[in-house]
Amino acid sequence: MPELSFSNLLWVCAIAFVVPLLLGFFPGVRISAVVLEIVAGIVMGPSVLGWAEADQAVQVLAVLGLAFLLFVAGLEVELDRLRGR
Repeated sequence: MPELSFSNLLWVCAIAFVVPLLLGFFPGVRISAVVLEIVAGIVMGPSVLGWAEADQAVQVLAVLGLAFLLFVAGLEVELDRLRGR
């Protein structure tokens, strides 16, 4: 049975917590937190530094995040505007 390790999930949570916190300390920086979180994830991930990998816990979180994103996007659709006149 494989050993469970949540260190990769800890890296993801740390990035999600630290990036908006740092942006709060620098209000003059006009960049979205999401953009910096994506960049930080790329830098920490296996493509650059290799500190975090997409193990099973991170993949489950990614699927849940994608499902939530699609759900919110579906709520934003205005059917009256799609139908036209």
